[in-house]
Amino acid sequence: MDSKSRLHPTRLERFLDVRRRLVGMGPYYGWFVVASCFLGGLLIYGLLYTFSVFFGHLVDAFGMSHANTSLIFSLQSVTMYVGAAVFGFTLDRYDVRRLFALASALIVGGLFGTSVFSSYLGVLVCYGLAVGAGFGIVLVISYVTPVLWFERRRGLATGIATAGSGIGMMAMPPFARVLIASLGWQRAYIALAALVGVALLAATVVIAGRPERVDVDRSVEFRTSEANDTSLSAREQLRGIRSTVASWAFVAFFVAMLGVYLVPLSLTVNFVEFARSVGISPQVGVFAISVIGATNTLGKFVTGYLADRLQTTLVLAGNAVAIGVLTLPIALIHDPGVVLAASALFGFGYAGLGALTTPMMAELFGARNLNGLFGVVSISSAFAGALGPYVANLWFDAFGTYVPVFLGMALVSVLSAGLFVLAPRAAS
Repeated sequence: MDSKSRLHPTRLERFLDVRRRLVGMGPYYGWFVVASCFLGGLLIYGLLYTFSVFFGHLVDAFGMSHANTSLIFSLQSVTMYVGAAVFGFTLDRYDVRRLFALASALIVGGLFGTSVFSSYLGVLVCYGLAVGAGFGIVLVISYVTPVLWFERRRGLATGIATAGSGIGMMAMPPFARVLIASLGWQRAYIALAALVGVALLAATVVIAGRPERVDVDRSVEFRTSEANDTSLSAREQLRGIRSTVASWAFVAFFVAMLGVYLVPLSLTVNFVEFARSVGISPQVGVFAISVIGATNTLGKFVTGYLADRLQTTLVLAGNAVAIGVLTLPIALIHDPGVVLAASALFGFGYAGLGALTTPMMAELFGARNLNGLFGVVSISSAFAGALGPYVANLWFDAFGTYVPVFLGMALVSVLSAGLFVLAPRAAS
């Protein structure tokens, strides 16, 4: 199907295919792909962490408990990461551009629906399911595609591509706060839908799954000019994924990812409510999320650079320890200055999770079926995103504090570092 469409493009496809013009500009086309992935990560993680800003408004609008309101985020996380597993398998076989366009329609339509359906069930369906499914597609494309375009500078490329998530965390929560103050929470979602729609359209036009899709010389990055083998049947592909998933190395990596994501997904989505609960201004909570986003962005460049020169496993394990240790001052010392300073360092630790996941997977399991394997690993984040915020808010509804839950998750993050170190030994 894809080869025929390339041989006989429609008039619309010829109009939209700016990729060939960009190929002729000189720079390696992989950097344009990195830019598209950067934009995709910026939007999905920016929107993901604006939920903390909308959270209190949703509690008031629906008269629900904190725990039940957090189920909206939990459902979105499950849909996002489980959807990543489903679409990851698809992306190993089909062109990413059509699926990126589908994701754009789901995200924009879901945001618009969230503003229109002023019921708890409507928000669950539109924001939890539709937007979450779109996030899942963009997540896999944005985090895996740079690995398929780079080998020599893989750590740097994935670091830049995934830095978009940090920019989104930094910029979109305060922007959403301004929109809500000016328009109300429902119209704010309409404004976000329009902005995201334009940006995703631009990324869709440029994105390409592999160098051979646009006839790019791979020798700039890869040791051999031989194209990636995509001729496996669906049955062979599933057999290869199942064999890898059943290995002890994959199990250790999966559990480590589950443990290390508990704190970031639970803390950031509840930061505004956490700040209010300990007597700090909610604005400090919003600002803390932006600070995490800023240092997360810088940290991705740093961790990507280090991964190209040091052992990826040790860098990722260090990030897991940093996340756990830096949660302690945030949870226990309720001074705005301390919280913001610790949040800044926390962002550096959080950076490695996004920047190094796919490079480490490529080292452990190879680049074949990487989209599908990344999707399976994403299910660990689905568990973390579903259980973490819900348990934290369930505890808060019962005892009026988040502190004990955050401390327990911090310990799990530190223990997860050991599993990151164990995974390569199991693989060998």
